Amino acid sequence: MKREEALKRFYEAMRMLRKSPQTIRTYMDWMKQYIAFISVSPAGATREENIGRFISRLVIKKNVSAMTQKQALCAIVGFYKWVVKEPVGELVFTKSGRAKRLPAVFSREEAWRVLDRLNGVGWLWAAFMYGCGLRLEEVCNLRVKDIDLDRRQIMVREGKGNKDRVLPLPEMLIEPLRKHLNLLRVEHENYSKLRIAVSLPDALDRKYPEAPYSWEWFWIFPASAPARDPKWGNKLWHIHHSAVQKQIGRAIRDAKINKMAHCHTFRHSFATHWLEGAEGSHEAALIRLQRLMGHSDPKTTMIYLHLIKQKSDVPSPLDMRTAMAA
Repeated sequence: MKREEALKRFYEAMRMLRKSPQTIRTYMDWMKQYIAFISVSPAGATREENIGRFISRLVIKKNVSAMTQKQALCAIVGFYKWVVKEPVGELVFTKSGRAKRLPAVFSREEAWRVLDRLNGVGWLWAAFMYGCGLRLEEVCNLRVKDIDLDRRQIMVREGKGNKDRVLPLPEMLIEPLRKHLNLLRVEHENYSKLRIAVSLPDALDRKYPEAPYSWEWFWIFPASAPARDPKWGNKLWHIHHSAVQKQIGRAIRDAKINKMAHCHTFRHSFATHWLEGAEGSHEAALIRLQRLMGHSDPKTTMIYLHLIKQKSDVPSPLDMRTAMAA
């Protein structure tokens, strides 16, 4: 199988499996690197030997983390499973020794220092992440039909793992969101008159020809203009991820936050602060938080137990001097 044909079939297989665009881009990049690697591998090497050497090289030469190494391995194993239709045998490779790190989390004061340096749609982006725990991609993918102001709910469609979930809307988001929707309706009417369609999933525009021009399917955060590249269908897409990252990143720098913080830090902060404020046992709270975050594995949610403020009735020895002096 030629390189171009292999990559094309891999891409189509992932689309059929409803992998997220980000996952598809990442897996495609790993496969390109792997194909380039095996093209100069010794003749006669088995598939398992090639995979083992490539995965080991990521650690030895590039010093990647355990998560990155696992990601590359999943991409290659997925290719053989979905495209070649043959299972991969036992693999021997050098595992990454780099430890898994806890994510950075804003304090409540820091989160508001960043939010106070944002306005308009920039404030809404960050407010959705910090107030609802949305991922960057989930914020960009929001449509009018996903927001229910009367019931104070938001529907996250096709989140990570192609899962939907319902989240409560914070009261502080209601009025700003209502004003944003009023302005957005005017923008929608202008595009609708010009017959500029929004992009729809699953070829729904063929089944419902008027849906791309309807208010319900309009983006909450549309791009500034329709796509000019015919490859994207000359349609109106949502705001690009990089635009959100740049604006929020600038606000984080302006707020003088001395942490490795970015958009996803708001999601980590939501989970940590929510868990700190939850009533009852941590076990019951973690189950509720797992649903809110859209995690498949409860172990992923449990990481936030390490980030919450530790409450103890035993003071640190360093704080005992005052007591001793008294």
